[in-house]
Amino acid sequence: MYRNILCLALGLIIGIQLTDFLEYFQLTDSQFASTAITQLEEGATPQLATEEELALWLQNETRVLCMVLTLPKNHQSRVRRVRGTWGRRCNKLIFISSQEDRELGVIDVGVPEERNNLYLKMRKALEYVYQKHGEDYDWFLKADDDTFVIMENLRFLLYPYDPEAALYFGHRFRTSFPQGYMSGGAGYVMSRDALRRLNLFAFNNSQFCPINNMSEDRQIGFCLQNVGVVAGDSRDEEGRDRFLPLSLKFMLPTFPTNNWLPKLTFYEPVNETGSSSGISFHYVKTHEFEMYEYLLYRLRIFGTPLSQRSLPPRLGPDELQNQLNQWAQENSTNSNAWLQQD
Repeated sequence: MYRNILCLALGLIIGIQLTDFLEYFQLTDSQFASTAITQLEEGATPQLATEEELALWLQNETRVLCMVLTLPKNHQSRVRRVRGTWGRRCNKLIFISSQEDRELGVIDVGVPEERNNLYLKMRKALEYVYQKHGEDYDWFLKADDDTFVIMENLRFLLYPYDPEAALYFGHRFRTSFPQGYMSGGAGYVMSRDALRRLNLFAFNNSQFCPINNMSEDRQIGFCLQNVGVVAGDSRDEEGRDRFLPLSLKFMLPTFPTNNWLPKLTFYEPVNETGSSSGISFHYVKTHEFEMYEYLLYRLRIFGTPLSQRSLPPRLGPDELQNQLNQWAQENSTNSNAWLQQD
């Protein structure tokens, strides 16, 4: 019933034929049911001996396509660094540029390289990915070429949620529209249904998703909100951010108070930073990719015990709907935030 009310309201607002929306939701209930590779009874999780085995299993269970925005001048530097480090752990890795390089997996979306064109460039990237791979993966990650992503922790976050839910995650910013948006630099990840809604409904409607030269992340957030995609809360149990929009040197050991971030973040920041299940950090310098790779994946400290964790349970349909409703009704808790105007 909730879906029918939503599609009716959307159809009345923009004048799109109601039957288009009804047919879409019928498809999402049948043809586009969850396509996770490993089906487990009643939300059960596999009983594996180690976290390493669970992470390997999760790589095929929660499939993530990674889109990385880049420039031609960065193909031989940052692109190669991403490919050689965290990008290897994506199920599919695509670089978005204005110059093709088949060897490196870079595509040309035909948008000139100007900062005012980033939003249009991202739209073209999302159109391309939907057309070529829209039903082949569960989640779709957008990152910059100076972002480092811990894919194992990203999949750990995403595992409980059905990719057919209209949902996306990232570092949430506050703005003039209620839901806010996710930081582009920290990276944001959208479900298969969110990508589908953008392409079927948002990009085809100038009221839902106008073309302009405003910031990429804010405008994509505006489009997602207007087609019913919910902004999820990706913080850990202690309220610490997992997606970091700044370099680690500015985010540790406490939340920064002397720059723009405290006034923009959606949630009231907690003082302590450095989540043990962190996912991403931004403004990574070219020479730092291998450093992070070494510290995260190769360095082992003798005598330091590692606790064995299990995967969180998958949410059932009612639990998932309740969670989406809760997030959709959230208001910003950051009393110091200033609003970005249209």
